[in-house]
Formats: sequence, C-alpha cells, structure tokens
Amino acid sequence: MKKIYDELAAVQWPTGTLSEKQQKKIVAGALAQIEQMGKNPVCRRNGWYKVWRVAAAAAALCCLAAVGVAAAGHFLQPTQIAQQMQKEQLADLFAGENTTLVEATQHVGDYNVTLLGLTSGENVTGYWSSDWENGAPPEDRSYAVLAIAHQDGTPMAGLSDEGGDVTLYNSLISPVFASADCPLAQYNIFTMNGARYDLAQDGIHYILIETDTLEPFADKDPQLAVVLDRSASAGDLLNGYVQDPVTGAIAVQEGSERNCALFDLPIDETKADPNRAEALRNQWFGEADATEAPVPAQIDEGLQTLAAIIPAEVRAKGTLQSSQTVPVSDGSYGKGWYFDNGGFLAYLDGWDNPEQEFVQSYSDDGQVVLLTHHEDDTVTTETWVIPVA
Repeated sequence: MKKIYDELAAVQWPTGTLSEKQQKKIVAGALAQIEQMGKNPVCRRNGWYKVWRVAAAAAALCCLAAVGVAAAGHFLQPTQIAQQMQKEQLADLFAGENTTLVEATQHVGDYNVTLLGLTSGENVTGYWSSDWENGAPPEDRSYAVLAIAHQDGTPMAGLSDEGGDVTLYNSLISPVFASADCPLAQYNIFTMNGARYDLAQDGIHYILIETDTLEPFADKDPQLAVVLDRSASAGDLLNGYVQDPVTGAIAVQEGSERNCALFDLPIDETKADPNRAEALRNQWFGEADATEAPVPAQIDEGLQTLAAIIPAEVRAKGTLQSSQTVPVSDGSYGKGWYFDNGGFLAYLDGWDNPEQEFVQSYSDDGQVVLLTHHEDDTVTTETWVIPVA
C-alpha cells in the first residue's frame, strides 16, 4: 500500500478548482492517515482480503485455488461478503432495511462488473479520519459492493498472485455526482474519506468501498465510476470520463469504454439534505474564504476541456516546455523514478502495459504534464502548455 502514498508529495490539483488552502488540507489529511494505515493488517479467512484506506488526496498514479467461477446471479450476497471480511456489524447493516440490492452488470474489457448492492449506517469498519474531531464520523457512512469476473468464465487471480487481474494499483472504484456543482476533480473517493477492501473467493473478485455518507447528495444523481486496467489514480476519472460543465452529466470518455463503466446508485432522492451536504463540503475541502476571488467561468470551461484531453491532443495543440527521462533507482523514498525537480514516482511491480502514457496533471493556466512509461522501465515526464482561452 505504501507505494500509493509515497507519491503524495508530487500531487498537483487543478489550481482553478481547489484553492491552495483546500489543497494543503487534503494533502495534510492524507499524510496523517498513512501512519494510521500501517496499523491495519491483512487478514485471512476462507480467502484473502486487503484493505486500502484511500487518503484524502489524489494519488499521482495510483490464495485462490483454480476452482470454478460462480455463475452470474450466484455471487456471494453483500452480507456474506462482509462476513468473509470479518465485518460482522457491516453484515448486519447489509441485512437491514436501508440496503438496496442491485445486481446490475456491465462489461469492461474482458471482465463482467456487477454492482451487487449498497447500504448506509454507522461507521462499523473502524475507519478513522483526521477530519473527525471526536475520532468518529458525525453522521453515517455509505457502503457499496461489487463483483468482478472474467467474461470467459475462467477464475479471477487471487489477491496474492503476481500480476493479478484486478489490484489496488490498476483499478479504481469511486462515487461521483452528475451535477454541475460537483465536479469530478473534487467529488470522488479520494476526497470523501474513502476506503476499499478486496476479497477473492471461488474465482470471483469482490470489492467493498465506503465513503462519508452519500445520502445528503441524493439529489445530485449519485453514480459509481469503475476503472480497470489503469493506474488507480484520480487522473483516471478525469481522463476516463467527461462531465458536461452546464448539466453536470457524466459519460465515459470516447475511447475509454474498454476500461471504464458507470453505474447509477439508487439512493432515495428524498434523503437529500442540503445543510448536511454543505457541512460535508466544508469538512472535505475546508470552509471557503470570503476573500478568495471566485473562479471565472472561462477558467472552469478550460479545466473541463483539459480534464478530457488525451496525450495525442496535448502533443498536437501544445508547446513543449521541458522533458526528462529517468531510470528506476533507489533513494530516500524507496525504489522508483526520481526527477530533477524533486518529483518522485514509486515503482509499480508488474505494470501490465510496458509502454503507457497518460495525462498526469493539468492546471487552469493550460499547463499539462504527460507521463510515459517505456519498455526499458524508464519514465519520461513532459511539461506542455495548451491554449485555454
């Protein structure tokens, strides 16, 4: 897990979307949780599960036998999944009246992804956040469970297998809101005190995620974004999905259908609570400073454009400012790629695609950073400037 958090120092949020004070608060919260995460061991019970406490910031990248795969419709139930993860109180929540069973399936690449169900209730997993003054959430948490299986019926790899199908490093599950006042760059699992738990059982990979309660945002069209075979970073949301700046509608970016899916979260709209939603916003991002100037609409539009941009467009439209290629080396942060500007990227074992490039970050002044991983295990970082007017 440490590999994900080692990269926090290089995080760059869209500066026109979050204020500097908000950015610092998010990163500080992330660093505070790194030490706490070390106290959560991996456990085993009729299979493996791993826990990933998602730091409240955007990461720059982010024992299974070969038995038959459970057929569609014959997955473990959410209550059973929680029990296998040794979360009896969560199992009780999933058995309660506030649970919605879904079992909606979408195809993502070579996988079938099924949203099994969701529920909400008290903090029953022991998740901790520095945002909570008394060590516990002031209100409920939201929980959702998914199942991932191969379309051809072959068993999914176990969590301990080298180069597993779905790992913490190549998959991302995040709630999002299809509302113009809830941009993807801000409202996602990284900022909403999210956590993730994985279980491999009978050839199926189950993923449980939890966040601060989503119910106050029930009128914001809550959805669940699923990204596979990517880098498990907030950038995957910005590169894999497009959000209409006027309506807030979210859709899978053209060309990303093989990696991304989007599920509706059936949360009763009558549970929307604007006052509670505003309190959560203040918790996640910090209360707005009245002296801060509002972000001009044209900058918002520019950020939306950059959020959807792909590397080929950057090279076609932009002007290259700097470029550096570095090999893997060992240093003060461990094994990874060290850049002259102080940036560090942790080494990712078993990177499935040896030649891979993507947009690492962008800002409201049109600066875009591209990252390319080469077959020889070197990484190139390029800074480009794109006209945003």
